[in-house]
Amino acid sequence: MKPLTVLTTLLGAAAVAAPALAVGGYYSGALGARAAGRGGAFVARADDVTAVSINPAGLANVDGTIFEAGNQFSYNGYDFTRATTLDTGNLQNGVAPSVAFGKVGNGTPWQVADPFLGAASNLGLRNWGFAIAAFAPPGISREQYPLEAGQRFMMASREAIILDYAVSAAWKFRDLFGVGATLEWISVPRLVYSLVINANPAPGAASPVSSMYDILATTSGSDPFAFNAILGGWFRPTPSFELGLAGQVVPANIVTHSTLSVTAIDPSVLGDVTLSRQGAPANDVTVKLPLPLLVRAGARYRHLAGTREVYDLELDVEYETWSRANQFTVDTNGLEATAAGNQTVKLGQITVAKQWRDTVSVKLGGDFALVPDRFTLRAGAYYETAVAPDGYANVDFPGGQQIGAAVGTSVFLQSGLEIALAYQLRFQPSFGVSEANARVYQQVPASPCVSPYTDPNTCNANYLGQPSPAVNAGTYAATSHLVSLAVVYRFGR
Repeated sequence: MKPLTVLTTLLGAAAVAAPALAVGGYYSGALGARAAGRGGAFVARADDVTAVSINPAGLANVDGTIFEAGNQFSYNGYDFTRATTLDTGNLQNGVAPSVAFGKVGNGTPWQVADPFLGAASNLGLRNWGFAIAAFAPPGISREQYPLEAGQRFMMASREAIILDYAVSAAWKFRDLFGVGATLEWISVPRLVYSLVINANPAPGAASPVSSMYDILATTSGSDPFAFNAILGGWFRPTPSFELGLAGQVVPANIVTHSTLSVTAIDPSVLGDVTLSRQGAPANDVTVKLPLPLLVRAGARYRHLAGTREVYDLELDVEYETWSRANQFTVDTNGLEATAAGNQTVKLGQITVAKQWRDTVSVKLGGDFALVPDRFTLRAGAYYETAVAPDGYANVDFPGGQQIGAAVGTSVFLQSGLEIALAYQLRFQPSFGVSEANARVYQQVPASPCVSPYTDPNTCNANYLGQPSPAVNAGTYAATSHLVSLAVVYRFGR
């Protein structure tokens, strides 16, 4: 058998385990309670400390000094019902039985921490603004599914923690236009991913439901530093109309230094697998996870009563190059694996296709000063195109189109304190994938069946033309409820 090849597949799968900074792909929701309450339509307004990420040019309009602290709480329900399939690996009287699966859901839907902490100030300079911030970009950081369920060959669990540290500067020319830039340090202190792999080495073997050769494989790692940068600008041709533009301009990657562990679900069949490098025990691997480039554009109308803003309405469009994440790369750095004490296999560089597509998001939202300088209401709605083709749907991230709405409010106290609260709903309409269209296959790396997968002597007759059984056929649905709270303190104006 080829137990080490089993591990290479696991390593590739581990690359998909991160969440959170824009919308779509790994991410979900808007940064900050004020932006969240507008459905994320904030690139032209960008008038609090979250501008460091959304549009740093907005910091040029800071009057005095602002301190901001916030958090997002969320409930992330993700359901999958695998399609009924024929269990060709467990024949009964020579006939493959039909197996139906129950609906499974994310067993860890509650997420209590997506914090934000930052400060911005003009430092006494009329046309300048500066800021520093530390925050966890909004996203689903953890998912957990039953091990003995229909999704087990796609993913058993994942956990990812991402922290961003940002420093920004902005400058404006009068009230006509402004520009700004953010330098960003992205840290990933924890990235864990696990799934079940079928390690059966027999020619033509296929067990689409379960097998005595199944292995639970897990990678765990971190990346202390990845550099990124955001540029932004705004233009106000009239007091009532404003345009905003911002973009993430560095083709960055998260590169985690990870360890690999492998556990046979039935150890009496597979025995132990040991890892080494140049004869010495080792289990380290490197996972490369591409981050998208993005551009945000917004147009905002301000209804003024004299110089006071009564309400505003903003329309934003966001484009993200998720096609950069069409595959994930894993480098084993010369790692070797040995099974049964005598068979060694070298692990090279692994690439795993995701086939993600670029996405477009449209967001509409605004604020209404119900009681000037005391009480503001806000609301918004948004739509986002699907990042994953249906055939590549998976339980690791909601990949379908997203529809959402948001409401929020701010209460202003005489002390310069603002308390902002927002609720967002993100909804992925239910969709189905048939086995004929499914393109996520069970990992059977020890199988001798190789591309183009048509050799009847090494490939299973039921799956000719594909490497193994498709395991992502079924019905997908996802709903997230997100509540954001922020405390903003302004002084020195």
